Amino acid sequence: MKIPIHDADDSPQDERRRHDGPEGHGASPAPMAEPDLVSPPEEVTAQPERVQALETALAEKTHECAATREQLLRLMADFDNYRKRMNRQSEEARQFAVADVVKALLPGFDNLERALTAARHSAAPTSASIAEGVDMVLRQFREALAKVGVSEVQTQGQPFDPTRHEAVDTVSVPASHEGLIVEETQRGYLLNDRLLRPAKVIVGKAERNANQGGA
Repeated sequence: MKIPIHDADDSPQDERRRHDGPEGHGASPAPMAEPDLVSPPEEVTAQPERVQALETALAEKTHECAATREQLLRLMADFDNYRKRMNRQSEEARQFAVADVVKALLPGFDNLERALTAARHSAAPTSASIAEGVDMVLRQFREALAKVGVSEVQTQGQPFDPTRHEAVDTVSVPASHEGLIVEETQRGYLLNDRLLRPAKVIVGKAERNANQGGA
């Protein structure tokens, strides 16, 4: 029987290593293989395709954004035009809302003017006071009409204007006065510069010499 001899410097751990040997339980593990850091070729080739797809999508969205912006600008312009048109129509409706009422009052206004003319030419003792009263009513009437935008059509000595005057007769006048209004038979009126009733007038017409013509 052999007695094992130990060196004084040997520790129990060294003794176990000798017994276990290189293939024993306490052997050091085999080194692990380092991972491959190189990406697969298919991933490398996929990068440019992905970038191109993103650029294409970005271009499409940019185009859609520009088209949407243009549509919004057009809608804003249309709405602004609509708002201006509505404001204009509302203002015109407000200005000409009294047109029918004024037209209905004009015959009575004409009669008051005739009554004033008759009173001024009458020899009756009370004619002066009547004329004064009628004249006062006419002044108030004119002031009320002016407040709503009613004005008289100018006639006396003015050139005949078919858009504002209605010729009821002609009279012979010198050539220099041809086409001018000689007399007004019925007053015309404007409502905010729009014709409410044309003025009835007599227009001057130059005399023509019967022997004048082909000379």
